Amino acid sequence: KRRLVSRRDIAIEIFELENDHALVEALFLDPSHLISLDLEIDPKTRTIVDAGSEMPNGPYRICHRVCDRAKDLIGVTIQKGVMKEIGRRIGGEVGCVHLRELASEAVNFCATALIGFEKGYGLMSAKFNSLPEEKRYDLSKDIPKGTCLPYTEGMDEPAKP
Repeated sequence: KRRLVSRRDIAIEIFELENDHALVEALFLDPSHLISLDLEIDPKTRTIVDAGSEMPNGPYRICHRVCDRAKDLIGVTIQKGVMKEIGRRIGGEVGCVHLRELASEAVNFCATALIGFEKGYGLMSAKFNSLPEEKRYDLSKDIPKGTCLPYTEGMDEPAKP
């Protein structure tokens, strides 16, 4: 027997803007928090060029003040080490663990959308995603190197004994 006591949801959407940038809209919702985060990213440089956040609901009156820290994400480049950089800029004593988590999830999802972009397929391209897995892997294998099992060990499953 079990009883649900709480739930946390993170929702992320990515939009293509008229200026060819990506707009990442992220939302964090749990019983104590409602946090939104918007990141504008230049896909050519993988750089956050604008950022903003709001916290209409937080556990303490002071919590909404951490949203100003979202601007500190401007200039961050989505590359190796980005998660540490996000934590350094918006986490810690004057930040918010939940805003850091939301930003990390948003950037991680955006990094996925950018994989095909670097190879000329556009953001989260259906054309790129419909390629055979070998072709997608060959086109993307150097981008997220070391980020997960296939990009660390390769695509092939080892032979079973």
